[in-house]
Amino acid sequence: MHVICTAGHVDHGKSSLVAALTGMQPDRFAEEQRRGLTIDIGFAWFDLDDEHTIAFVDLPGHERFIGNMLAGAGPIEIALLVVAANEGWMPQSREHLQILDLLGVRHGVVALTKIDTVDDELLELAEIEVLEGLDGTSLAGARIVRTSARTGAGLDELRDALRQVCERVGQATDRGRPRLWIDRAFTIRGAGTVVTGTLGGGTLHVGDELTVLPGDARGRARSLQSLDTDRDRVAPGSRVAVNLAGVERNAAERGKVLVRGAQWRSTHAFDAWVRVLPGQRLRHTGAWHAHIGSSDHVARIWPLGAHHMEGPTEGPVRVELRGACVVEVGDPFVLREVGRGATVGGGPVLDPAPPRRPRGAVGRQRRAAQLRARLDVLDDRDRLLALHTAERGATAIADAHALVGVTPRRPPAGVAVLGDHYVATGHLDEWAQAIRAALADHHRQHPLARTAPRAVVDHAALDSGCPDAVLDAVVAWSEHEGLITRDGAGWRHPEHLVALDADQRHARDALLAALDVAPFAPPALQDAAAVAGASRALLGEMESAGQLVRLAGDIAMTSAAVERAATLLRDTAAQEGPLTASRARQVLGTSRKFVLPLLEELDRRGVTTRRGDTRTFT
Repeated sequence: MHVICTAGHVDHGKSSLVAALTGMQPDRFAEEQRRGLTIDIGFAWFDLDDEHTIAFVDLPGHERFIGNMLAGAGPIEIALLVVAANEGWMPQSREHLQILDLLGVRHGVVALTKIDTVDDELLELAEIEVLEGLDGTSLAGARIVRTSARTGAGLDELRDALRQVCERVGQATDRGRPRLWIDRAFTIRGAGTVVTGTLGGGTLHVGDELTVLPGDARGRARSLQSLDTDRDRVAPGSRVAVNLAGVERNAAERGKVLVRGAQWRSTHAFDAWVRVLPGQRLRHTGAWHAHIGSSDHVARIWPLGAHHMEGPTEGPVRVELRGACVVEVGDPFVLREVGRGATVGGGPVLDPAPPRRPRGAVGRQRRAAQLRARLDVLDDRDRLLALHTAERGATAIADAHALVGVTPRRPPAGVAVLGDHYVATGHLDEWAQAIRAALADHHRQHPLARTAPRAVVDHAALDSGCPDAVLDAVVAWSEHEGLITRDGAGWRHPEHLVALDADQRHARDALLAALDVAPFAPPALQDAAAVAGASRALLGEMESAGQLVRLAGDIAMTSAAVERAATLLRDTAAQEGPLTASRARQVLGTSRKFVLPLLEELDRRGVTTRRGDTRTFT
């Protein structure tokens, strides 16, 4: 199936031509048929041949209904531009073509209609006008077919032209990310809510669990229809009607999307590259509408490269929406200024979840450069994913896939996977080096400290731009790569070693000797340290090195004393059985002041196990 939208000035015969091709009346409302004026989107279809079915989305041509025209044209890849030979190129011919051009519609056919009402000279002039109008647009070079819906002249040639376009376009790509831009929603008694639209991105199946966004209404595809035929599955590029179980009618309306919820994200702002049409001006002030897919949003516009943009020109723009929208990188949109009722410009969405709007010229220039880089690789989703990650440093994998619209088999070049996040390898190296530098600086300031506390590591990473969400993963990666070393409860640079000078070694030895004079009833640590000349930093290093064991308060023993005590108590327990604290005190010839914290230390080490008032050795 190929979905084709009509476009062109009012009364140029779009609906009549569709009816002549399909045998179906595309205008759905009695008022439209009575007035001969298309007001809203119409639908009709026919089998072009055994291989191609064409579904027309017939768009209104009157300038008052340009919003409805945009709602139908948004998701379409092929256009049938209709120009009446008796009137030639008209204002809505021009505006509709501009809209198709801004939406990136590159495939189409031009039908020069009502040829039965003009002579050959006017017909030639009308065709020349069409050629001039197409020049420089995305439909330049499109085949022009002379037709008459009333007499049937040229209809076979038009069918052949449509066939050639459909063959060039080929089948729509199935990326496994179905998205149905809703253009109609209604209720059928006994069936419930039904939504219709043009399906892109992926296949829908009966029974699929689906979500209406924005709004997060969740339901199930009870049944599917395409062109009034029940289907078990519908491929991308098709017109489809979905009967939703579990979704109320008021939760689904034109402009929303039907998707698999985990694959898509809603946004209130996006950055884009906008082409401003000749004679138009884009600025922050004014009342703006952004048309995306079948949706229409009140918007605020912030040019990022300059304060305003005078067409013809192009550049980066921040678009802030009053409501939420569901877009991915590459989605086209159109900007209209409400007060003048003019189409001003449009282009592709480049970042559906942009950072805070930049302030100042330097910030705007930096952001403009990032968006220019995205534009240059717009057709390469893997490189877009790498740029998306690099701009943020790190991003949740599910969010990145949803916003960029790709689920690669492996991370692209320049991107690492840490847990459930993508991390730009350049940023990862910067954060790891910042941690190493902070540890080295800490070691210089505290040469007797074997390790630094985790806070030193965390602050270094965060200050260098590491997002909090990946902090633990970055630290773990740095350790795995051998860039930093975990040592007990602390962290150190792998090359850091504590080296005592002669005075410090003398103080250490003097302190150990003082404590070992009465190994199980040592003097107060601070007193002994003062006599030995051992600083607080040296005490910390002796603890880290396992030479000194703090038991409680100002009580400390040498590690050798603790080992001797454990041996004596184990030998006694082997002969006598479980020991009480009182018995341990007797064995060691010390007091409760020292034996109780000693036994608690042995408990912590797993040497002893306390059971009531006794301890057994493991």
